[in-house]
Amino acid sequence: MSFPVSKSSLKRARKPRGSKNLKGFKPQLTSLVDLMTVIVVYLVQSFSTEGQIITVSKDLTLPESSAKKPPVLNVNIIVTNKYVLAEDIKVANVDDVLSTDDMVIPQLYEWLGTRREMTEKIEKYSTKTKFKGDVTIQGDKRIRFRLLKKIMYTCGQQGFNNFNLAVQSKGE
Repeated sequence: MSFPVSKSSLKRARKPRGSKNLKGFKPQLTSLVDLMTVIVVYLVQSFSTEGQIITVSKDLTLPESSAKKPPVLNVNIIVTNKYVLAEDIKVANVDDVLSTDDMVIPQLYEWLGTRREMTEKIEKYSTKTKFKGDVTIQGDKRIRFRLLKKIMYTCGQQGFNNFNLAVQSKGE
């Protein structure tokens, strides 16, 4: 049994096609994922792991050098025109150090001794940590050589015999 086709005046409800009802742009998720992947790969490849390990103090002007050796993370001693700092802890005044004839700076000697003891304790329980005696000295380019000599001598008395002097590359 078949039914006759209705001849009603109502038109079929159709969804409008085209740009008549565009209310917002909906990008495809696949293209966004592709774009983000390309950006992440680019950033990972351009990331440098040899970045600046040493943070230079504002009141410190490092001497210039043409050395190309990258900085290494060591015990850090900062020498400004006013203070001697060990890992950002004030250990001595420059005027007090220069006013004495002693080669050893007592406060720095004690601090380095404590640091060495801590490293040697850790060395007993860890195979990754070893006391190497490495120290990095950041000295202002205007400090006196006599002061630098006293600092190096004090470090040597505590077994920190491998000195690295922080410098700034020419042209930076």
